[in-house]
Amino acid sequence: MKTHSEEQALRKRIVVNDKMQKGSGYCLGEPVGKNFHPSFKPELTPRQMLELGVFGGKYMTDCRKI
Repeated sequence: MKTHSEEQALRKRIVVNDKMQKGSGYCLGEPVGKNFHPSFKPELTPRQMLELGVFGGKYMTDCRKI
Protein backbone atom coordinates (compact mmCIF):
# COMPACT_ATOMS: atom_id res chain seq x y z
CA MET A 1 0.00 0.00 0.00
CA LYS A 2 1.32 3.44 -0.95
CA THR A 3 1.79 6.19 1.62
CA HIS A 4 0.08 9.56 1.23
CA SER A 5 3.32 11.21 0.07
CA GLU A 6 3.86 8.43 -2.50
CA GLU A 7 0.32 8.93 -3.81
CA GLN A 8 0.97 12.68 -4.15
CA ALA A 9 4.24 12.03 -5.99
CA LEU A 10 2.48 9.77 -8.47
CA ARG A 11 0.06 12.53 -9.36
CA LYS A 12 2.92 14.88 -10.16
CA ARG A 13 3.02 15.90 -13.83
CA ILE A 14 6.38 16.70 -15.39
CA VAL A 15 6.22 19.21 -18.26
CA VAL A 16 9.14 19.55 -20.68
CA ASN A 17 9.83 22.80 -22.54
CA ASP A 18 13.13 22.91 -24.42
CA LYS A 19 14.35 23.20 -28.01
CA MET A 20 13.23 19.67 -28.81
CA GLN A 21 9.85 19.62 -27.04
CA LYS A 22 7.24 22.23 -26.20
CA GLY A 23 4.58 21.38 -23.64
CA SER A 24 5.33 17.68 -23.73
CA GLY A 25 4.84 15.91 -20.44
CA TYR A 26 4.22 12.79 -18.45
CA CYS A 27 2.90 11.75 -15.05
CA LEU A 28 5.07 9.86 -12.63
CA GLY A 29 4.13 6.19 -12.46
CA GLU A 30 6.08 5.12 -9.38
CA PRO A 31 7.87 6.84 -6.51
CA VAL A 32 11.48 7.75 -7.29
CA GLY A 33 13.77 4.81 -6.62
CA LYS A 34 11.01 2.36 -5.68
CA ASN A 35 8.98 -0.50 -7.14
CA PHE A 36 11.45 -1.67 -9.77
CA HIS A 37 10.70 -4.87 -11.65
CA PRO A 38 12.19 -7.84 -9.74
CA SER A 39 14.56 -8.65 -12.61
CA PHE A 40 16.04 -5.14 -12.60
CA LYS A 41 19.46 -5.65 -11.01
CA PRO A 42 21.80 -2.83 -12.17
CA GLU A 43 25.51 -3.44 -11.89
CA LEU A 44 26.36 0.28 -11.67
CA THR A 45 24.82 3.24 -9.92
CA PRO A 46 23.82 6.30 -11.97
CA ARG A 47 26.84 8.15 -10.52
CA GLN A 48 29.19 5.35 -11.57
CA MET A 49 27.73 5.36 -15.09
CA LEU A 50 28.25 9.11 -15.42
CA GLU A 51 31.80 8.84 -14.08
CA LEU A 52 32.49 6.22 -16.76
CA GLY A 53 31.36 8.71 -19.40
CA VAL A 54 27.97 7.53 -20.60
CA PHE A 55 26.54 10.04 -23.06
CA GLY A 56 30.10 11.15 -23.85
CA GLY A 57 29.95 13.34 -20.77
CA LYS A 58 26.95 15.18 -22.22
CA TYR A 59 23.26 14.60 -22.30
CA MET A 60 20.95 16.86 -24.24
CA THR A 61 23.13 19.89 -23.62
CA ASP A 62 21.87 21.49 -26.81
CA CYS A 63 18.35 21.80 -25.40
CA ARG A 64 18.93 24.63 -22.96
CA LYS A 65 20.90 27.81 -22.81
CA ILE A 66 23.51 27.79 -20.09
